[in-house]
Amino acid sequence: MKRFWFEHSFVDAEGGYDAWGASVAADFDGDGIPEYATGGRGGGFFHVYDLEPQSLQWTRHVITHDFNPCVGAAAVDVDGNGCCGLFCGEWGERYFYLVPKGGIDRWEYQEVGRGPRYPHDIVSGDIDGDGREEVIVREKDGVLLVFRPPVKSGGPWNALEIANSLAGDGTCLAPLSGKGLDIVTNQGWFRNVKGDGTVWKWHPLIPKGLQWDRETRIAAGDVDGDGRLEVVITESEIEQARLAVLHPTAANRAWEVEVLLDKAADFKAFHSLQLADLDGDGNLEIFTGEMENGKTDGVTSRPRWLCLARNKSGNWETHVLLDKNLGTHCAVAADFDGDGRIDLVGKVWRANKVNGNSGRNHVDFLHNVG
Repeated sequence: MKRFWFEHSFVDAEGGYDAWGASVAADFDGDGIPEYATGGRGGGFFHVYDLEPQSLQWTRHVITHDFNPCVGAAAVDVDGNGCCGLFCGEWGERYFYLVPKGGIDRWEYQEVGRGPRYPHDIVSGDIDGDGREEVIVREKDGVLLVFRPPVKSGGPWNALEIANSLAGDGTCLAPLSGKGLDIVTNQGWFRNVKGDGTVWKWHPLIPKGLQWDRETRIAAGDVDGDGRLEVVITESEIEQARLAVLHPTAANRAWEVEVLLDKAADFKAFHSLQLADLDGDGNLEIFTGEMENGKTDGVTSRPRWLCLARNKSGNWETHVLLDKNLGTHCAVAADFDGDGRIDLVGKVWRANKVNGNSGRNHVDFLHNVG
């Protein structure tokens, strides 16, 4: 059996605020190592946390208290120069682009447009091949949009509607068709027909008979080493949540389903999903974790952080990475200390009254020690 070694510490154990979302890992200060950003309600906050690699101590920097970031956010390189800003929406119709100015202690932001009031999924990528990233915004139970940055800095972002109503949530970008980046959702995937983001064609993904819950997390990658991209999907808000790998079929057929964690496994609300090589062997593992916020209660059900990995025989094994009564929501995978190993950082949406941090909100660091 494979071995995964992670050490837990708190990025932020002070709690406070409410509805922590906008979870992003990116290099915002240009030092070659990613930082971690998150924000939410409770007076409005957006923080970025920077890790000192030697001491493994995190420093919190305040981006703004001027608005309440919603669930989704993405790092965006609008100029193609390797410098990242942040794109997010509020609990409302305004959308913002935030940029660090001379380091992560000082940020500027502008309202770049208006859109749906519940931007649950926000992802970024160069969908038209011009070297600059666009932003895909998915409203929970609503519209799917592509926002294009202006040619000149400071101008409004133009929005293109891809679909006017999609049930639930769960969105990622992946080159499924081999022609540019396609948009993958729990309600099917949208092919980038010309590779320039101007024409999109819907294709089925999940078989209807599977009766998958409409609230999901979704990611794409070659998780079985066959040279083709698979789609991994979880159920993110329900008890007895499932996790499955979807294998590609003909373009107009639903994909083949391999359920790795079924209802009988009795896991709760997999609202985190990342595909990453956690042990450095060149193969992708599947990371997920259970929520707090009453999905687990911290008493009869304690949230865990999990890794699913294929063994030498090609069979999937489930590994528990953290079992300290600390749930997670929209956790991200990145090398936060620059040692070449992929670490994990996640935060709660809302804390359980009983948890491993005295019932308070928390941000957690799983340091990959090999």
